[in-house]
Formats: sequence, structure tokens, C-alpha cells
Amino acid sequence: MKEKGKRAEEEAIAYLKRKGYSILERNYFTRFGEIDVVAKKDGFIVFIEVKSSEAWDAEYNITLHKAKKLYKAAMVYLSRKGFVDLPFRFDLIAINGGNLNHYENILGEGGVFG
Repeated sequence: MKEKGKRAEEEAIAYLKRKGYSILERNYFTRFGEIDVVAKKDGFIVFIEVKSSEAWDAEYNITLHKAKKLYKAAMVYLSRKGFVDLPFRFDLIAINGGNLNHYENILGEGGVFG
């Protein structure tokens, strides 16, 4: 992982822990791609994509193609870990310079891709 990306993930992990999330996995790999962070909060399994940018809004770094790959990877994770009956969602943490924005449920109704 590139150093900048690693720093962004470390910042995101620290933020999530402060917000009461339990970190289950980091950099979970499947044949469909990588899930940056898998966490649990309030009974939900939360799949978190971390994006960062100094030049533009990091939110624009996630595409529909990436979202579809993230969904497939998440289904593999849920199946392998036996979590198929637990509710889940997809979040985005975008770090723009020193500003961190947390977008919850980006693939759900009303989300970025919902």
C-alpha cells in the first residue's frame, strides 16, 4: 500500500474507533478486490472504503464500477465469516487534506449509489 493511502487508513481507523466501531478486518482481499476496512457497530457489519486526495474531493474517487466490486467482495466476506444473517451497509470515508468526511450507507436508498 502506498504511504499516503496507509496514512489515510490509519486516520480513518482512529476516527472509527473514537465513534465506537469495532474493527474486524483491514485490507481484506477477495478475487473481486479489496475491502479497506470491515467494522461492526450497532449490530451492523460495515464495509468501509477509504479515499483520500490533496488535489480534489476524494468523494469523486469512488466509481460505480468500484462500488459493484466492493459489493461482490462484501458478499464473499459475509459468506466466508458466516455473517449472512447480519445486517450490513457500505460507508465511505473521504479525507481531503485535513478534513475527514464520513458518508454512511452509500449503496443504500438515498446513498451516493442507492
